[in-house]
Amino acid sequence: MSAVFASTTNSPVQAADPDVVIVGLDSYLYRIIRVKEATQQEKRLIQTGKFKDTQRANVKLAVRFMVQNYRLSDSVVGASSFLSGTSSMRAVETGQMAVANLQTILEYFDSSDIENIKVGKNSMNGKEDLVIKGLDATKSKLDEFLLLFDQDTVAKIKAQVQEENELNRKEFDPNLGDIINLPPPS
Repeated sequence: MSAVFASTTNSPVQAADPDVVIVGLDSYLYRIIRVKEATQQEKRLIQTGKFKDTQRANVKLAVRFMVQNYRLSDSVVGASSFLSGTSSMRAVETGQMAVANLQTILEYFDSSDIENIKVGKNSMNGKEDLVIKGLDATKSKLDEFLLLFDQDTVAKIKAQVQEENELNRKEFDPNLGDIINLPPPS
């Protein structure tokens, strides 16, 4: 099992122990920005019903991935450690509200004994509004969280995400079909 530690540098650093990775601010912010992006992708999927396969139609799974795969709570705490005093405390509080919004979606559907929340006709049984509000609230809290950091650093990470997305679009093989669920042009 690997251990992860915060670093005062802005990029990941490999420690002497190969199982220990020191993560910098940029890495934490990158994950947080990716989750913010994922909330809006999922919202578009719910609203349009456009999805390529059954796996992507599973809203609950997508939300779980946002929380677990991007280690959202750890990323919030890690990024917040780069701030000082009340800014750090405010960042943790704001970021954890975003995590709580996603957890609420998961818990609501767990308590309803629904294993999978599927996008599609009548599949969410009128629960779309609750999920969309939760996704929007998460995005809003992550926006608020990101405002607490140096905006040049945040802009740099957002540009990196956009560049990666553009490279993915360019590298996509059109013989596989169309790319669906792209964000609207800004």
